[in-house]
Amino acid sequence: MKKITGILMACILVLGLSACKAELTEDAGACTIEQNGVNIRMSFDAEGDKIVKIKQESVLSLEGYSEEDKAMIQESIDQAAAEYKDIEGVTYTTEENGDEIVEKIEMNVGDKETLQAVVSAGLLPVDDEDVTELSLEKTLEGLGSSGWTVEE
Repeated sequence: MKKITGILMACILVLGLSACKAELTEDAGACTIEQNGVNIRMSFDAEGDKIVKIKQESVLSLEGYSEEDKAMIQESIDQAAAEYKDIEGVTYTTEENGDEIVEKIEMNVGDKETLQAVVSAGLLPVDDEDVTELSLEKTLEGLGSSGWTVEE
């Protein structure tokens, strides 16, 4: 009887713990900003308040730039690609669409190792370098107070 009770209690505990996991919500929050002619949109996939993925898209119009300016922009893109390429859980891509360059970055920050690697590389500004997860609410608050427009 004790064995059956023990097994039953273990099953109830496992079911209870699995029921507590929050569901993934894609684009649970998003914000935008325009800086120096670059339109940036950042969105967050989250499980409850925990951000698991950051997606950023930056669009730069090349209209009016000289060939020298375009070469400097390409240098910056190459440097960014080099910084992101060795971090597992991060994808960095760019494409040229006519007179625009579109840069896309995805970071799977729900993975603690990826989060730590991005923070250590200085690619994600946070107050605590030992951070293990990101709060959606606090991130949106911080971005909003830094001039970003938080989408409803």
